[in-house]
Amino acid sequence: MMGESNPSAAPVVVVGSGELILDAAGWVGHACWSELRFHQLLTDWLALEASPALVSTFWAVRAHRAELARALYHRLPELREFPRGDFVKGSPAGEQGFAALAALTAPADGMARSSALHAALSTMAGHYRGHARVAVGPADGPTADTLVTAITRTEADLVLLTR
Repeated sequence: MMGESNPSAAPVVVVGSGELILDAAGWVGHACWSELRFHQLLTDWLALEASPALVSTFWAVRAHRAELARALYHRLPELREFPRGDFVKGSPAGEQGFAALAALTAPADGMARSSALHAALSTMAGHYRGHARVAVGPADGPTADTLVTAITRTEADLVLLTR
């Protein structure tokens, strides 16, 4: 019958809500911290690297990580009670992972640095893809757009590292 509604039917949700704002901001802040840490790590490695090919690759990846850190920082909410910078922090696992990467300081470690960076960026790409699935809703639209860029850029950097 036309015009009748079924009160027992569940409402249809077109777009689900995303994470709570502080949880979402915490994730974006950690991703921003990770990108900043990649930038710092690559800056340190550039001072060690003797291979012109790896210097060129590390330099390009370093620039891309800086762009992503900036983009992610701008996706953090502007809340009086929670300044943006307070969200930019690492996790214990992230800090341990970067400490292991930072330990690759021998001049002959160039290929090991490249392989380790490839593995770390592969993990980061996976985190970006995973978060893209939960960055939904109107409030998360800009973050979802930034994640598309982050995934694309990270995958391009992985290709650079395999040349």
